[in-house]
Amino acid sequence: MRPSRKPASPVLGAAISAIGAASDGLVPGDSRFRHSFEAPLARIRPDPDQPRKHFDPAEIAALAATMAAEGQLQPVLLRRDPEQRGGWILVAGERRWRAAQHNGWTSLLAIEHTGDAALAALLENLQRVDLTPAEEARGLQRLLAERGMSQAAAASLLGRSPAEISATLRLLTLPEDFLERAASLPRNLLVELARLEPGSLRDRLLRQAEAGSLTVRALRAARATPPVPQQPKALRATLLKALTAKLARRRAEGSPLTPEERDHLAALRQRIDALLDF
Repeated sequence: MRPSRKPASPVLGAAISAIGAASDGLVPGDSRFRHSFEAPLARIRPDPDQPRKHFDPAEIAALAATMAAEGQLQPVLLRRDPEQRGGWILVAGERRWRAAQHNGWTSLLAIEHTGDAALAALLENLQRVDLTPAEEARGLQRLLAERGMSQAAAASLLGRSPAEISATLRLLTLPEDFLERAASLPRNLLVELARLEPGSLRDRLLRQAEAGSLTVRALRAARATPPVPQQPKALRATLLKALTAKLARRRAEGSPLTPEERDHLAALRQRIDALLDF
């Protein structure tokens, strides 16, 4: 006679039923999708090769307020940190990471990226609308250099025209210190400046652009105006001495200036002031 089986524990039976029901919602091991998880903020660090270097504190604060009110609506992309066990490096989403820090959060919704992290980070940044023109140009330059990619291939990958890619890269011919100071200038103005050959005309227009007194129309007009032939320095000095002597003789005469003479001298004063400020 076979021994009778012990009745199953009610607690164990309930647990088995719960596991069976939950297994229907588990992610299968062969899923084609990467699924999100919570990553500790303390174990995440930004990518040191991130093309974007400027983060407006006001924009980060605004994003932090939105995330505090609505939650994190889009996960960040992370790759495993080869230098820190259990650590992560940001592939995309540094603004969200900074906003989470601003809010004092301890974790962030993330997805692990196991593909080409450098390419993904570059593409994600180059598709942003808030990059400065110089940051965009450096990111493009890095994409071409590190991937051995042609400008035509980069244009196709980013959904842009080859002419736009070429114009963006040409920005890097402008002086580096000027690009750092000119982050807020319009892109089309910078493109026009980059089309100028290095020289006194470009230097003068760069100063006007930084002062906020240069428009695209004025720049094109200056570029279209033929340069004035430069006189030898000795001849210029002789002419200035002769002019100074004539003004001294006119002063010595003691007679009042005519209205026409006053207009000419006022215009001359403006030109002299402009030369002294040059």
